[in-house]
Amino acid sequence: MKRNTSLKFPDKVYLSGADCFHLMLDINAKKHKTGNNVVRIVFYFDSEESIQPLLKNVQESPIISWFCNITLVKGSIFQKPYWKRINEGNRIQINKHACETDKLIPKEILNRDINLNNKCLIEFDVIHYISGKTAFVLSWHHILMDGRGSGMLIRHLNNNEPVDEKTFSDFFPAKEQKISLLHYIKNMYEVKKFIETSSKAPIVSILQKENKGGSTDFKIKTLHFNLTETAKIDANAKSNGSRFGANVFLISCCAHIVNSINKQRGKTGTIWLPIPYDGRKRGGFGPIVTNCISFLFYRLPQTDLISVKDTVQSVSTQMAEQIKIEMPKKYNLLLNMMRHMPLHLYHFLVNRSGKGVVSSFLYTSAGEDIWDMNTLMNNPISDILIIPPLTFPPGLTFSFLRHNNMLKMNIVYSENTINNNELTLIELKINEILLGNY
Repeated sequence: MKRNTSLKFPDKVYLSGADCFHLMLDINAKKHKTGNNVVRIVFYFDSEESIQPLLKNVQESPIISWFCNITLVKGSIFQKPYWKRINEGNRIQINKHACETDKLIPKEILNRDINLNNKCLIEFDVIHYISGKTAFVLSWHHILMDGRGSGMLIRHLNNNEPVDEKTFSDFFPAKEQKISLLHYIKNMYEVKKFIETSSKAPIVSILQKENKGGSTDFKIKTLHFNLTETAKIDANAKSNGSRFGANVFLISCCAHIVNSINKQRGKTGTIWLPIPYDGRKRGGFGPIVTNCISFLFYRLPQTDLISVKDTVQSVSTQMAEQIKIEMPKKYNLLLNMMRHMPLHLYHFLVNRSGKGVVSSFLYTSAGEDIWDMNTLMNNPISDILIIPPLTFPPGLTFSFLRHNNMLKMNIVYSENTINNNELTLIELKINEILLGNY
């Protein structure tokens, strides 16, 4: 990848409404002194030589250079928050680590926070294993980009063609369309009514009331499903009514797993679950910088949790209804409007209805853009791992991805939410529900 010094870097990039939502999540992280808002993608290679061309592209990338030379201006009631280019000539640093156990991610990486005070909100690590294998780790604060944006960034780093003016401009969001204040207000009341109905108390969270957070290590458990098991899960998804891939089935299974933990704790009730929804057009490229996601909201009372099939039907129906009325688009419009609010007022309004609980648990299948990626710089990738943020509350996230047609599941959790015995129960329930005979 050749550096093009004539490229015109934008001096100002406004944050999206979804970006500002992540600013609000940072307040929660500081309040509870646990969790983070950092996403990591790990690429594994069988040799140290395989990673060198990729590292060269990282150091020469114009978008990485831009990431290293911006600062956040939080704005005011009259000014939307934005990224300001400071043009200090900062270059990306690539951290190197040695590790004895293949595929192990050292604690100094997992527990290292990237906060808004860092000089750069994106970081790269290389792990050299004694076996000769290597891992390449991309970490970033979620405010910079979403999962699909990171997939497009990886594809950019994988392309050793020069970046021209047109390509570079596509990295950034297009100019926003002007919307009347009346339309904003009308939309606000519609979405507010919908969200209040969807999240109406009482809802039950995986978070226990007596747990108030506190500093704790980042915990992650990764489960691998082989080709036979993945085929079984896909077949189970179909037999339970998940018509468009396995995603709705996986959401439903996670809801049942959480419900089992809650039952064991002696508390049952309605589960409320916001699921990220990508706002980019399918097949389109779209901006790398900024979050382009909205949410679909699912309310699952105990009557929808009698069987996995019942849950799949409920989630599918709610999804179809919300897409029909364009709720993700309307919710994004509300988020865009809220950019003009002072951040702590934003935090109060978002947390008021759920009394600080933003979800019963969290779920993501981000990273679809890299599911079919088997090489980087023509060197085979032996495995991929995506580690979502540890968001507290609720302090439990289920994350799914596929690589080489095999499903992988991450359980990211806080010890303040899930203890060792409950983690064992979760693993048993995963095998029982995902791989059951329906």
